[in-house]
Amino acid sequence: MKKIRFIAVLSIIFCLLIHAASFAQQNRSYKELDEYITKAVDDFGVPGFAVGIVKNGEIVFAKGYGLRNSITEEAVNTETVFCIASCSKAFTAACIGILADEGKLSLNDKVIDRFPAFQLYDPYITREFKIRDLLCHRSGFETFDGDLLWYGSKYDRKEVVRRIRYRKNKYSFREKFGYQNVMFITAGEVIENVTGKTWDEFVYEQIFDPLGMESSSTTNSGFTEKMNIACPHIDGKPVEFIDYDNVGPAASINSSVDDMLKWVQLWLNKGKWDKDTIFSERVYYTNTAPHTAMNWSRGEKKFGTHFYNYGLGWFLMDNAGRKIIQHGGGLPGFHSKVVIVPEDSLGFVILANQISGLVEAINRKLLDFYLNDSKNSDDHRDWAAIYLKREKKQKDQLEEAKKEKAKKRIQGTTHTLELKKYTGVYEDEMYGKAEISLNNGVLHLILLPSAELFTSDMEHWYYDTFKFSFNDKFLPEGFITFRINEAGNPDYFTIDLANPDFLFYKLKFKKID
Repeated sequence: MKKIRFIAVLSIIFCLLIHAASFAQQNRSYKELDEYITKAVDDFGVPGFAVGIVKNGEIVFAKGYGLRNSITEEAVNTETVFCIASCSKAFTAACIGILADEGKLSLNDKVIDRFPAFQLYDPYITREFKIRDLLCHRSGFETFDGDLLWYGSKYDRKEVVRRIRYRKNKYSFREKFGYQNVMFITAGEVIENVTGKTWDEFVYEQIFDPLGMESSSTTNSGFTEKMNIACPHIDGKPVEFIDYDNVGPAASINSSVDDMLKWVQLWLNKGKWDKDTIFSERVYYTNTAPHTAMNWSRGEKKFGTHFYNYGLGWFLMDNAGRKIIQHGGGLPGFHSKVVIVPEDSLGFVILANQISGLVEAINRKLLDFYLNDSKNSDDHRDWAAIYLKREKKQKDQLEEAKKEKAKKRIQGTTHTLELKKYTGVYEDEMYGKAEISLNNGVLHLILLPSAELFTSDMEHWYYDTFKFSFNDKFLPEGFITFRINEAGNPDYFTIDLANPDFLFYKLKFKKID
């Protein structure tokens, strides 16, 4: 009997020692993780950064780094509010799922039956477009098409959706992936038509309030300097907030790490929160199921993926044999990432107040931290170093492209017409009007829907091409070229502004006065 008791005591001591060693190892690991992030934030020069992690139903890591505002030098903490940009899309898809749970709509309903004002360029696509199609980027539009309608513009959501009918679809309907903010704005209009409540009201009622996301909002219009708000930065310098109300259902939500960890836990619990059901398991599995195939790398290759798809409001891929449910978000001055690994009961949130490769670097670091327990150093890459190198290379390429553009400038040319003849009102059918005026011998350009951002003096470049730099610090310099008709008058102008986010090259402003 004594021997049995002695063995039992030894077993208990052994278990306690193992637990203590495990706890010490975990603490040391989180300390190393904290140090890694701290150094990376400094290396990348990101003003403010925040990370939160949920594991096995518990918050195991949550911390703010750097500054909310690089001038006032207020520190970031886990309650600091950032714009989460396109991570808003999962909220909108969940709201549609909630309405499906209530029997108020079906994902297979045609959009025109729930929102009769919906119209696209192609009558067939308009007729066949389903609510499901709004949420999975297979509309036939290419990535970011139509985004100039909402970015910094005076158009409200209804006008943004109305004007997209003038843009031809580049691809066949449901042919391929094309990331589409305007279709998510349309989903918000469907919610309002079905419920009589705005998308904003519905998000508060169905998600923010039940989860106690008290710091979260769908607008930045009420922000004040006294609030714990991260200020947007570009190249390390703070810039003014842009009103994103008109892109609401696609990108306007603001939240903190503390609040977003509640959102992550909701998805890890498959729609349940405490004793309540926010949305059903059916919604969870539907929204995180593949709907649109995307490009993927070779799965057999190290760090490759076997699949890469889009669900409803979520990107889907694999890593280390697990399914990864994730979404990123980016707007001038903000960058975000939400990741869920259901098989490991793991989820995390990354928020930054400057667009940076650091966000994706820490995402990859955290996936390695939890999913790759190999002791082989080749399986643990220094993602911060890799992405910092990529970021520097990209900046160098942009500078080189700028120099190449200058080299190709044809010297000694003059504009075809006297400057006054270029002035007047021009219009792009989808985007709206532009105005060119002559002030003290200098041509001045304003794109009227976004007049605050898109205004600039014009400098003659060569022939009938002029260079400009918009007020918007996010965008590089651009070039406007006039086409002169047979009568010797400006017929229209086009814009060459190299930027992957906004498709200026698709605009064609015809002279109308």
